[in-house]
Amino acid sequence: MTDSPEEIIEVVQDTAEVESEIEEVRESSPRTPRWIAPAWFFLGVIVGIVGFAAYNLLLARPTATTSTTAGAPALDDTAMRAAARQGVIEAIATLQAGGGQPAAESQEPAVVDQGQFTVRAANVTGSETAAVTVFEFSDFQCPFCGRFENTVAPALLQQYVDTGKIKIVYKHSAFLGPESVWAAQASECAADQGRFWEYHDLLFDRQAGENQGAFNKDKLIGFAKELSLDMAKFEPCLTNDETLARVQADTQEGQQAGVRGTPTFFINGQPLVGAQPLQAFQAAIDQALNQ
Repeated sequence: MTDSPEEIIEVVQDTAEVESEIEEVRESSPRTPRWIAPAWFFLGVIVGIVGFAAYNLLLARPTATTSTTAGAPALDDTAMRAAARQGVIEAIATLQAGGGQPAAESQEPAVVDQGQFTVRAANVTGSETAAVTVFEFSDFQCPFCGRFENTVAPALLQQYVDTGKIKIVYKHSAFLGPESVWAAQASECAADQGRFWEYHDLLFDRQAGENQGAFNKDKLIGFAKELSLDMAKFEPCLTNDETLARVQADTQEGQQAGVRGTPTFFINGQPLVGAQPLQAFQAAIDQALNQ
């Protein structure tokens, strides 16, 4: 005799809760290149195994009318679920510690000399005399970058940029595929017309998956028309080797500085990785201002 459907559902729900915990870990992490994805696939397999094993154990569990082997304790619901959960949580901890990727690839860049970064005036917002410079390495397709731009950046602009305390320099780290490169190049074409930040804002507002057509060339031209850019200059610029070279140079500079995921920030040379909450940026910026 098997257990009731309600008991089976409880185990499935427990497994779903673990999956939710994994998703929370992923959501708090920066967007990383695709070679790291197999680690998360592996973790997903673990969850599936845990759920399937728990289901079978529950079906095989002795009932009140079934005897157990002498000296062997019956399976305990709480212990079984705790053990399953602990196994997955340990797997999460391993990945967070770097166990899911080559040891040589650290997620935290070292402190850098920001003088090594190329600065293009059109990609800077803030006072030239600001005491603190924030370099932002980002990808227009990256959902975590979009989260930063939509939730944290407005507060930073109001509190620090508009008051002359910091300036932000946008740098491309276009690694998520061809549409990342096209979008970055299109933003450089807008920059040539002094409209980088408007085009930047529109791109993050129109995110819709990776390499699924949201940033194909027709869409990018459409965005330029929305902003009333000079299309006679913009359209040929999309295939201009010079703007492509800017995107490639930015991406290479980031890699040389240790950027392994987006968004990654350098605040007067100090790294801050991921779409961190506003308080983390405030603490890092205030520390830089007080030095």
